[in-house]
Amino acid sequence: MPAKKKPAAAPAAPEFDDDDVEASDDFEGISDEGMGDGDLAGLGSEDLEDVGEGEDDMDEGDEDDDGEDDDDDGLSDAARLKAAARRQQPAGPGPSSGAAAAGRHAGGLVADGALMMQTGTSDAAILQMETDELLSETRATYGKGSGVEVVLARLKEVLLAMPEHEVSMDIAKGFVEALGLSAEDSLTIKPPASVTVVGSYATRTAARPCPTVDVAIQLPTDFLTAKAHLNYRYHARRAVYLVAVARHLRDVSYSLFGEQRLEALHGDPSRPALLLAPAKADGFRLRLLPAVAPTTFALPRLAPDRNGVRAHAKPAAAAAAVAASKPAAAKAAGEAANDQPQAGLPTPHYNASILMDMLLPVHAARLREVVSGPSAGHLGDALLLLKVWARQHGLMPPPPPFAADSSASRAAAAPASKPAAAGALAAATAFGGAAGGCLDGCVLSMLVLLLAERNKLSGAMSALQAFRAALALLADGAAWSKGLVLARHQAGLQAAGVPAAQLAAAPPVSAFKSQNAVVFVDFTGFANVAAHMTKGGLAHAQHVARRTLALLDAPADPDEAFGSVFLSPACPAAAFDYQWAVRLPPAAHWPWPSAPSAAATGAGADEDGGSGGSSLCRDRALSRDQEAHLEQLARQALTDRAKVVRVLRRPTCPTAQPDDLARGLVPLAGESGAASEEEDAGPESGSGSVSIPIWVGAVLDPLLACRLVDIGPSADDGPAAARFRRFWGERSELRRWADGKITETAVWELPQAQRHTIPDIIMRHVATRHLPVGAAVATAAGALDWALSARACPAGSGTDVAAAAAAAAAAEKLSKQLRALEGLALKVVSVQPLSGVARGTAPLPPQPHPLAGGAGAGKAADGGGIPRCLDPIEVLVTLEDSGRWPDDAAAFRKMKAALGLQLASTLSASYGHHVSASEEAVDVLLDGFAFRLVLYSGRDEAMLERLSAAAASGASGAAAATAAAAAAATPALAAAATAALAAAGGSAAGVNVGTGLLSPEESPLLLTWHHGLVSQVAGANAAYAPAARLAGRWVAAHMMSNHVSAQAVELLVAAAFGGAGVPATPPPGSRVTGFLRFLQLLARWPWQLKPLVVDPARELKEPDRRAVTRRFEERRAAGDAPALYICTPRDRDSRHWTSRGPSAPVLQRLSVLAARSAAVLELLLQPPYCAATISSATDAASSAAVATCAAYTSACPQLATPSGLPAEWAAVFATPAADFNAFILLRKEALPHADLALLAAPRDSPTVGALKKAATAALAASGLAALLLPPGGAVRDLLLGAAGGADAAVQHLDAPASGPDALSDALEDAPPLEPPPKRARAFLRAFPDKVVAAKGAAKLQPELLVGFDPVARLLAELAGSYGHLGTFCVDGLGGRLVGVRWAPDAFLPAPLRLNTAHTALPLMLTSSSGAEQAGGGKAGARLCVPNIIAVLREVKELGLGLVEDVVMPPSSAKARAAW
Repeated sequence: MPAKKKPAAAPAAPEFDDDDVEASDDFEGISDEGMGDGDLAGLGSEDLEDVGEGEDDMDEGDEDDDGEDDDDDGLSDAARLKAAARRQQPAGPGPSSGAAAAGRHAGGLVADGALMMQTGTSDAAILQMETDELLSETRATYGKGSGVEVVLARLKEVLLAMPEHEVSMDIAKGFVEALGLSAEDSLTIKPPASVTVVGSYATRTAARPCPTVDVAIQLPTDFLTAKAHLNYRYHARRAVYLVAVARHLRDVSYSLFGEQRLEALHGDPSRPALLLAPAKADGFRLRLLPAVAPTTFALPRLAPDRNGVRAHAKPAAAAAAVAASKPAAAKAAGEAANDQPQAGLPTPHYNASILMDMLLPVHAARLREVVSGPSAGHLGDALLLLKVWARQHGLMPPPPPFAADSSASRAAAAPASKPAAAGALAAATAFGGAAGGCLDGCVLSMLVLLLAERNKLSGAMSALQAFRAALALLADGAAWSKGLVLARHQAGLQAAGVPAAQLAAAPPVSAFKSQNAVVFVDFTGFANVAAHMTKGGLAHAQHVARRTLALLDAPADPDEAFGSVFLSPACPAAAFDYQWAVRLPPAAHWPWPSAPSAAATGAGADEDGGSGGSSLCRDRALSRDQEAHLEQLARQALTDRAKVVRVLRRPTCPTAQPDDLARGLVPLAGESGAASEEEDAGPESGSGSVSIPIWVGAVLDPLLACRLVDIGPSADDGPAAARFRRFWGERSELRRWADGKITETAVWELPQAQRHTIPDIIMRHVATRHLPVGAAVATAAGALDWALSARACPAGSGTDVAAAAAAAAAAEKLSKQLRALEGLALKVVSVQPLSGVARGTAPLPPQPHPLAGGAGAGKAADGGGIPRCLDPIEVLVTLEDSGRWPDDAAAFRKMKAALGLQLASTLSASYGHHVSASEEAVDVLLDGFAFRLVLYSGRDEAMLERLSAAAASGASGAAAATAAAAAAATPALAAAATAALAAAGGSAAGVNVGTGLLSPEESPLLLTWHHGLVSQVAGANAAYAPAARLAGRWVAAHMMSNHVSAQAVELLVAAAFGGAGVPATPPPGSRVTGFLRFLQLLARWPWQLKPLVVDPARELKEPDRRAVTRRFEERRAAGDAPALYICTPRDRDSRHWTSRGPSAPVLQRLSVLAARSAAVLELLLQPPYCAATISSATDAASSAAVATCAAYTSACPQLATPSGLPAEWAAVFATPAADFNAFILLRKEALPHADLALLAAPRDSPTVGALKKAATAALAASGLAALLLPPGGAVRDLLLGAAGGADAAVQHLDAPASGPDALSDALEDAPPLEPPPKRARAFLRAFPDKVVAAKGAAKLQPELLVGFDPVARLLAELAGSYGHLGTFCVDGLGGRLVGVRWAPDAFLPAPLRLNTAHTALPLMLTSSSGAEQAGGGKAGARLCVPNIIAVLREVKELGLGLVEDVVMPPSSAKARAAW
């Protein structure tokens, strides 16, 4: 839309009549997103319109655009790639229209083929049964003789009997003066005109937990003046009356009505409501809502385009002064503006707040008639499902907590037989009060009412079917962009006495659309029930609704789909891909002007003695305007990269008391206090509002998030190009495209390793240009990049990305050379990589080695030598088919080895590569990498099937294991089968079988299938590979490398990206969110109850999934099921990747560690007023940390994370040292990859310094510290109020680190121990300098060790010899410590055995009879226990040359800290 031309000098504005204050005709409608765009650092309202997309289409097309983006989630990979290619075309800015995508849901609200609309299938029956159970746990109990009815009757009696008395407005002095009014007057308090139950209790749709009864208290008719709807006079008198009611109830019976709290309705601090928690109300809480009669004010005067706050104005000549091209003209225009009145701006939110109080009883009566009437059917149950769904997904704020709620929740959590649905409902959503600005009970009820009016709902529909119809309407972007309007039903207003002339003067829908971001006009035609909703909140709700519909219409597993929709609470950290926290400077009133003009002050005077509003008194609170403007700014900056951009509303203080209104408005959560009397405050505490950062979350399109160029308008479009340049500043540049078109562009040139941080860079750049000076933006996209780099390669250097690219290029080169070989007995048909390096999921890909043809990039960390060991990249080489393979297993293996020798010699002769052949594989050194060629033919599967059949027909376990080792296609498999045979001692029970009696990885086809599955997920989700790398690094950092295979980690991350165990959300769009989803899945999934099915291509049908579940139950009952039960279409019995581990105790430890790490990540990523969802309610450490995040924010002003907490990212990878009883320290020189280990954070880091500054926040410091430590007496004392408080927390932070990584670093600084004997003095980390100098680098190539892992071999020996005594854990990525956890039952007295006699400690019994009894009646039996000292001494001898020392930490926590 072209900008309107402004005259050089504005004419004198006419005087305003207080009875009819109307917006200026010259003012164009503004909304949540467009209001005050002219205040954005010199940008006009048109500057933000055409940045990336035209604002001309925003009214009708924005929601369609969102709909298209969200529907892309369900498209195939090819379709998404095509759509991305179309978006990348330089045809112009902005996303394409989404009308067709929106029509998919709008075409039919009730789809006949949807599962929720069926009743005869088993899946539909399962969903219906679960829905009935959920509704039984959600419904509140109603009854005439119930406790809540008695309390309500008593409340009405007390309120109507309230004596008439005079009160001074000083009882709410701070509140009144914050609104710019005088508190010197007195008011006459009379009993309310009526006391009516409204809301969900009246319609019998109150949802547990914490159901609320809304009670409308109608103010006396003579309590308000005729012009009280202007300039916040109504709000001031309303607050005074509410405080008087609170004092009266407290004086009558505090024990009956319970604790009192204040709640700001819809987050508006000028609209407090009184909350009561009666002890005898059967768990209900009461919310007293002041209301007025519908005839109190003229309804047309509260239209959205009217002005109700005189100070909310814009000088008539201000625009002319700004637009004046000459300084003299600007000065003259400014002087003229001081002598002219201001043009009032519309106050849609202010007017809507008064209208909602006036229409409260009318809305309640209409909803009661429709929702709970005789023909309502299951509409009430559908509304309950909508509320549960909205709360679980952070779309609807839960009731604020009371002190009694915590004790009640602890009491409710005590019974072990509590249903799963009840447990899920009892857990509060992590969004908390930050879910405001989105849906609420009124909007959801009006949705159901609209569907009933349109005959989309009927009484014969089930609750689940009605729920789906409501979701379809909510997801209909086209309908919301036009505005939802209920049919006129003004009988209630007519009965209340509203004149017919007023009823006929209802504003048009266009008036609502021009002023509000979201429009949902009620049945009276005057109120917009969605006026409090933000555009980001609606987009998020529609996004989740579309995902929910897709999940429930055709679920792969109905039970899992139901849990994801209704039982999985969402948290902001996992619901959004990118998170930012914006902190404004303390003195900034952005986007409002810093001082009022003289005309505004004079125009605001009234006969009540107040100014009608202070300089900052506008349509709504400053904090809400800041949030709306920041959301609009982020949306303009991210353009079509973002599907959803939402600012989480900063909630008001949940513990505010009625008497707090004497100090100011209802404060925000975490504010230090209300503004003082001397401060010039608006409808917000001036100093406190800017102390809390504004949290922004975004769901991005994974195909567009890391785009390097934002295409702007054509260079020929002068005004649009100028606006683009003003918005982007120095980032904008002209660029000519291949088709000859020249456009404005914003370019973000970054290396490949840092492109995932482009959204963060965009937000920081926009904040620098358009926010006040001093604003800071905290980002988190690259917060964990340091974990994906080795010590020799700094984070962000891109060394890992370059190494992976070089490895892929080398593999492609080798593939072409192998297929071109001539003279082979069997030609090479195909070459396929099998390693995680090729899939991009290896935590640390190998660096090019100088002796393998690399460019010298593989030096040791200290640069003092050349690495001696190389990690091979396995490649599957498929040979052409032949019918001349031998049938004997041994002969088959020898024949394949001969073909390998021929291949090695031919490859070396043809291309000159260094090739080493063995019976297991062929190793090739090429371009700095070692490739291990695994030969495969069609005969391999037949041999394996024959061995399986022979083993199943009765062959002994030892024979089967021998055959498997002989026929194994991969060297890793042969070693594994041989080790299993040695451990079993010829017993079949000791051999972990795959299908039949074969081991997991014998068939190369399994590896290829796994590679294809992982590659499919990685190809559809750009964030999968880095998230899998972080997951692998996390498993290694917690010393679980030898228990969880890399393939199992990849499958777990793939399941997390598929939505397993999480709410109905799309796949993660960033590595941090994907990693968090992995931790949540590992911590939440009920491994003992159901299998985890990973099926990204939806290959498994309903019968297949039932068979998988049935097989899982059978194996679990038989006791042979693995603890980590993961199924794929090619591994339906979970025999391939988790059969050897982890064990049940190890999996339990993994789940606990994942819960702690996820809690830390949530605390660091999401706002401080949101709670962590992973930890249970009984975890005191997590509860303390969650409850005191706000204290951290105020105590630590540094904005290190989006939550405002000090950066503690290293805590995610820190495993407690107390989990182990002993540590085996390995020699650094004997470790091939010692430089890959994580570095421990130094104790003098800025993080610890920031924590020391938080000494006043004792609970906050102790809470976060407890998350990083194992539960124990010292931690409990720290949390439960031990002496010292903050000093104890700081002393604990000053204590030496006790984690294994910190211990390893500390031992590195210690003087070296006595070196081992020369015969065992291995140097595997690097070639000694003397050897390199003597032989030269060229002669050392034959001495390279490919695939040699001494730590794995040591652990195999330890597990075979001492596995019955305990569990051994190691960090496979360079860790120097092997953790030992003794098994408790291994130290019970047991008879002496010959093979363990040298490490046994005999016990002396007091009598021979006792010895005979303990020994089973055998004479001479002797009992013994393991001798730990002897065991550790033998371990040291067993690992001579590799083991440097064995250390045992003290058992005492204090001693361990000192140690």
